[in-house]
Amino acid sequence: MSRVVTKEQYFDSALEVLAELGFKGLNIGLLCRRLGVTSGSFYHHFGSWQGFVDALLEHWENRQVLILRTLKFNQGDPDDDVRAMSDLAAGLHHAAEAAIRAWAANDESVNLAVKRVDESRRRTVHKVINGVVGDDETAGVVTSLGMAMLIGYQQISAGGGDVSLQRLLNEYARLIYSHARRPVSVGAQPSSSST
Repeated sequence: MSRVVTKEQYFDSALEVLAELGFKGLNIGLLCRRLGVTSGSFYHHFGSWQGFVDALLEHWENRQVLILRTLKFNQGDPDDDVRAMSDLAAGLHHAAEAAIRAWAANDESVNLAVKRVDESRRRTVHKVINGVVGDDETAGVVTSLGMAMLIGYQQISAGGGDVSLQRLLNEYARLIYSHARRPVSVGAQPSSSST
């Protein structure tokens, strides 16, 4: 067991363990066995379990924020933004995120990281939806529905439920477009009825 591994390899392995076994299955011994290293390697990188947890959360959070920034929402066609938002949601590591959310109920530092990631996602989704809807209040409600749908999907699928994320995302896009602002053509007047 004289292999050298990076912090990123620990993080990737931890996310896989979370996806497979949940947060209660994540421990130093299992990580080291999966990576083929001794616990000395773990302590060299992180110093302690809490040091590892803090670094893992920072890694996960930074990855989520970087992904959102890389996509550069609200700089072009709103339809492209809606498609990119759906692709992003489809590409998340849902099983690991469900485990992280369960962990958040038991650990305040995890809870704070989840709240920051959710807030970053909420702001981005709100901007995308507002680009289509054009009404801040409606965009806020539709954003909340989208966040609830994503988190609900993660919980249902983690529990073994058979739900099609793609179908949910398609229906969500339909909901967004059902609230799209309708352009009024020049010279058009609202109809009035005489009494």
